[in-house]
Amino acid sequence: MTLKRVTLIGVLGALVLAFLAIFALAVLREAPGSNSYALMADAWLQGRFDVEACFDADCAAFDGKTFIIFPPMPGVIALPFVALFGVDFQFFVPVSLLGFGLIALMWWRIGLKLTDHRSLTSVIMLLTLFATPLAFVTIRGDHVWFFAQLWGFVFVSAALFSALNLRSAVLTGLFIGMAFLCRQMSILYLPFLYVLLLDDETPLFRIDWATIGRGLRLAAFPLAAIAVYLTYNYLRFGAPMETGYQYMDPTLFGETNEINSFINGRVQDIGLFSPAYFLFNAVYMFISGPHIQFGGPYLTEMTGFDSNGASVFLVAPVLLLAFLAPWDRRFLFGFGTAALILGLTLFYHSNGFSQYSAQRYALDWLPILLIFVARGLKPEHTGAVAVLTGYAMAVTLSMLAVGGLLAGA
Repeated sequence: MTLKRVTLIGVLGALVLAFLAIFALAVLREAPGSNSYALMADAWLQGRFDVEACFDADCAAFDGKTFIIFPPMPGVIALPFVALFGVDFQFFVPVSLLGFGLIALMWWRIGLKLTDHRSLTSVIMLLTLFATPLAFVTIRGDHVWFFAQLWGFVFVSAALFSALNLRSAVLTGLFIGMAFLCRQMSILYLPFLYVLLLDDETPLFRIDWATIGRGLRLAAFPLAAIAVYLTYNYLRFGAPMETGYQYMDPTLFGETNEINSFINGRVQDIGLFSPAYFLFNAVYMFISGPHIQFGGPYLTEMTGFDSNGASVFLVAPVLLLAFLAPWDRRFLFGFGTAALILGLTLFYHSNGFSQYSAQRYALDWLPILLIFVARGLKPEHTGAVAVLTGYAMAVTLSMLAVGGLLAGA
């Protein structure tokens, strides 16, 4: 083993240990009464959908009652823990770390399937875990938004694993249905997953009983998940398509909360989706890097950190290697899916605020890019990709440390 290889392994190992230390600190600092999914689960245990309080900002006031507006699947995950330990359950970060571990296992298997090379797969797994916003949402799993996004990533990863490694349309559909009940736009993965399930020699548009059966097996659980979500909305707000956002009430969480200063204002004055948000979201998605504010008479004192995050492509430029993958039908469908999800979020009222890493909404489509990173790389690329991944890990780690420090987190 050469000195260069030993040094690179040592640096990557040190970065991983630093991330693990941050994870441990997040576990130790978690407090009860911070994740509204505990309230959601507690309400279900009492046979109702409304809650008595609101731990997070995104709660709705409707018909004299308070509701958690988010999809229900993370509440299902929280349910057994709340049943055992009560509404003050304060170990959502360890539960998030469990999901983080499942992601590591699945992407190890996915990487081996696509590369058939252990060293390259190891680097791709480090990229997935520590060079994307995944680490950030894991350590912030004590709050409702991040917990939902982490488990959405778990189930999308499980769907990709089922399609690529297990070749099971039923399991692929099951997991993408569960992902939809965490992050609604996950349902847009279905065409891409269908293409992944096809053998290379199978025509895309052949209509026969095998095609119909495959499509029905893939769609069964997602259709059931959509029915569950529409019913859940109807039971809460009296309309299947009503998610509750128009009933958001800032007073449920306190008028002085920073989130309410512009996020709730956007929702109430402009709406959930609007062209008015495009420039802001596009700049942060593609152009803006990590930004630390300096103050004092000589601008030598760190005074703040931009909690709107940074471009995922500037933090982790290694993701652009996805374009080295073969431009076949899998790439075209995958790229189209990622572009559609990304395009919709550019018109959304929030870009992921608050976040001390790259844009966390990118996690909704990043699994697709990660698939193509693995498909486009060769074993001889391992060293260069490891260097780029180490850089991305270091930037992400710095953002977590500096952002958390300046925020008092």
